Amino acid sequence: MANRHRNIIKMTVAAVLLIVLILVSMMLGRYNLSFHDVMNYFFNRADSSTKLILKLRFTRIVAVILVGAGLSMAGATFQSVFNNGLASPNILGVATGASVGAAFAILNGLPIYLIELFAFVMGVLTMFLTLLINHFLHNNSGITLILAGIIMAGLMQSILGSIKYVADPEDQLQSIVYWELGSFMKVDLSSLMSVGPVLLVGILLLFFARWRLNVLSLDEATIKTIGINPNLNRNLMILVATLLTSAAVCLCGVIGWVGLVVPHISRSIVGGDNRNAMPMTGITGAILLLIADTLARSISVNDIPLSIVTGFIGVPIFVFILLRRKDTVV
Repeated sequence: MANRHRNIIKMTVAAVLLIVLILVSMMLGRYNLSFHDVMNYFFNRADSSTKLILKLRFTRIVAVILVGAGLSMAGATFQSVFNNGLASPNILGVATGASVGAAFAILNGLPIYLIELFAFVMGVLTMFLTLLINHFLHNNSGITLILAGIIMAGLMQSILGSIKYVADPEDQLQSIVYWELGSFMKVDLSSLMSVGPVLLVGILLLFFARWRLNVLSLDEATIKTIGINPNLNRNLMILVATLLTSAAVCLCGVIGWVGLVVPHISRSIVGGDNRNAMPMTGITGAILLLIADTLARSISVNDIPLSIVTGFIGVPIFVFILLRRKDTVV
């Protein structure tokens, strides 16, 4: 009981930190604003120019929070379902596959909702092929799954390169490169309203089904004794995690390290029980990506691609995790 109360306090502190960072992020940018300006915006007392700036920032911040939480919870789901601490949307090839779908849709000039659909379909297909390769190798080790993901990611990178080769360099190629590097620069209210509900639904589904991830970590016989179909539940969890990854790619492109590192950070704070770890992962992912995005749009005249920033943040954190946990990560 005491441990549960401590975890509630930790999650409350993290949620308060996220709220503070939202306010700070709204103040920072190429044109810095005061705390008073931000408060005036929320109470509808800001002047027109300040209101426009803060509206754009707030829309972007909402998108960052949804993507950060979604990618982190998707990564935590993959790691729990496959019982592998190295599983993540990027390493398993899902993010690259979703990029191929988005790039194909961009190449053919399709609207945003079809870009999302193609990203989702290719993300699911890539995940399916990764699992198929792992199945045919007749090896249930975590390393084999990671190798299967690397194989599929390499194949999808080749397909993506082919699409870039035939794309119009004046228009289509720039958009495809934008998806590859990851950025919220082009996110507006329209794109957020198109993709945001998908991210929100996926996050809520994983939140309310988080106890099932604990059950799926048990052996098959025990799971069936409880009255749960392990294959059905496992496939549903994978499907929702893939949906979140594909929707994130559709909105802002590929963002590395978030889905891999954040679940480890959260488990080190509240423990391995997914009933606590999953909500903490969502909050921590939102915090990490919000910090990265605020830096990306504040320290340079032009937005720095997010994958660059998350790489500089994620690599040292993951090295620290490896040094602490050593053989327990895989």
